[in-house]
Formats: sequence, structure tokens, C-alpha cells
Amino acid sequence: MTRLMRVAAILAVAVLLAAVPGAAHAERTIALSSGTFAFTVDAGGKGEGEVVVGNDGDEPIKVLVYVTDVAVSSAGEQTYTTPQREGSSLMSTPASWFRIYMPADSKSVGNTPYLEMEPGERIPIKFEFTPPPGTAPGDHNVIIFFEMFEFANEAEGSAAVISGRLGSRIALRVSGTIAEKLTIRPFEVPRLAIGRTVPYQFTLNNEGNINETVLTMVSLMGSSETTLTASQVATETTVFAGAGQQFTGDLTSPEAGFGPHTVWVNTIYTPSDAVTPTEVIEQRTVWLIPLWAVVLVGFLVAYSALYFIWQAARRRRVHRKAAAARRRSHRERDLEAEERRRRREERAAQAAQEMSATGRNEAERL
Repeated sequence: MTRLMRVAAILAVAVLLAAVPGAAHAERTIALSSGTFAFTVDAGGKGEGEVVVGNDGDEPIKVLVYVTDVAVSSAGEQTYTTPQREGSSLMSTPASWFRIYMPADSKSVGNTPYLEMEPGERIPIKFEFTPPPGTAPGDHNVIIFFEMFEFANEAEGSAAVISGRLGSRIALRVSGTIAEKLTIRPFEVPRLAIGRTVPYQFTLNNEGNINETVLTMVSLMGSSETTLTASQVATETTVFAGAGQQFTGDLTSPEAGFGPHTVWVNTIYTPSDAVTPTEVIEQRTVWLIPLWAVVLVGFLVAYSALYFIWQAARRRRVHRKAAAARRRSHRERDLEAEERRRRREERAAQAAQEMSATGRNEAERL
């Protein structure tokens, strides 16, 4: 009976625990009033803007606020760097032109300020920027990041643990003479392609001083100037001023072609002072060779090689036989000459014997 009571008590506790609702999962989320800005300002002039950051989660958060420069690799990957000090002054990069106005009660980790926000709270963050006098005209790109974090051991000054960030992108154009130029180089395709697939690689370079939004197509055309296949590799893609973006891929023809084909790269963009788009076109020639042709050529080459090997072996056998025949002929001639010499010697010996006998007979008669 005691054992049954214990089991019943354990079951009752388990049921009570299952009935108690678990703690709700805490959600930490930030939101920004705007993700993009575009400004035009004179060198030495001033501009300003504002971003409202909100805590849309259900628990307090800490948010770092900082500005970074934006750079793009040839593969199209963006990297973000904060301004670095050179001696006692900041290096002159677009991010260093910005000043962030934080609330009076904000704190900082090192040189980076941060906000402490309650759930549902909204805080406006004002920023100003001043490109130095003499700054070259054109586009410059920065991001203001808002990054959630926590101290590792809940003590200020300890290591920070990052848990997510959002950014407001700022395209800042310094007034002046605008230069716009897109080029496609290098542009590489093989001279020969076996089968139906043609690999390509090219770099789209923005050699101007403002960002350009492009649409880029790559196509394969046959000898009759018909498009066999095409691929849109860039759609509303931004190529930063002074940067390049590399594209690599394959074009596969739906049919097994033979002979010269053309790979086209067609980039379309709209200049800032124009209404109609501008095209930049490059082309390269590639010879497509069907696989069956390669197999046939390989067979013919192998057959020709085997034939020449057989002919060479045959000639060697003929030469060996001729040489052996010549050697036999020489030996036979030598034997015949030896036989004739032997016979001459025998006849000479016989003649000598006969003369000797005749001489004896004559002597006996005398």
C-alpha cells in the first residue's frame, strides 16, 4: 500500500508540472525607420539625416551604433571597415566624415557608443556628415550599423557577445563633374570547347566616379547569328564607383554545334544625364567541337598511329629478311668460290701427279 501511495504521489507531481506553462521564449529584435539614404552635397558642405531605431522584442537590449566604409571585392562581396587612426588623426575615409549624435544617457564600449533600450522603445539617432574641401566628385558609400550585444558575464567592460545587426546604407554623392564609364575586361572564353558547354569569365568594371545600376546578359550565338542560349547574370545590380565585379559561369547550347560560335556580354545601364539606356557590348569567338568528332579524330589518330607502327614493323621485317638473304648469298658465293679453289687445287695436284708419273716413265724407258 505504501508503494502504491508513492507511485500515485509521483504521478500527481508529474501532472502538476506538465500543467504549469513554460517560460515564453524571449525575442530580441530591432527595427530601423529607413534602410537607405541618398544625399548630394558639395565638398566642404554639410548634410544630415535621422534614423529611428526601435526595440521590437520583448526584453531589454543593448545596441552598438557605428559607421563603416563599404568596399566591394572583384567577386562582388562587400566588406565593411571602420575608420582607423593614423597617428593622432583619423584617416580621411567617407565614414570618418560622419558624426553620430547619441542620447545623453548612452554609454560606450571602448570608443563605440551603445543604447540601452526597453521593449517597444523608439530612439531617434541623428547624424551629420561633412566631406572635406577638395574631396573628389562622385559617389561614396557608408553604412550606419545598429548591432545588438550583451556583455559576456553581465558586467560592463567584459567581453561583448554579438547577437545580430541591421544597417542603414548611405549613398553620398559629392557634387562636381560626373564621369560614367563601364568596361568589360578581362573577358575570357576558351578557343575550343568540346561538347555543348562553353565556360566564360569576365569582369564588369565601373571606371567612372558614381555608382551604376546594371543589367547584364551573357548569350551564345551560332554561326547563323541565332541565339542558342542566354543567361541574365545581373539584374538591378549596383557596381560601385571605382570597383569591379567578376562573373563566372557556363553556357550550354541546346544542340550539338560544330564550328565557330560567339559569346556575347551585353550590359545595360542608364547614365545620370540620360533617359535612354546605354549598352556596353563585348564578344569572343569559340569553336565548338562535338564529342563524336573528338571520338572520330581520336580513332583516326589511333588507327593512323597503329598503321604507321605496323608499316614500320613490316619494313623492319623486310629489311631483316633482305639482310639475311644477302648474308646467305654472300656465304653461298664464298662457299662456291671455296669449292672452285678446292677443285682447282685438286686438278693442279692431279696434274702434278700425272706429270711426275710421266717423268718417271720416261726415265725408266731411257
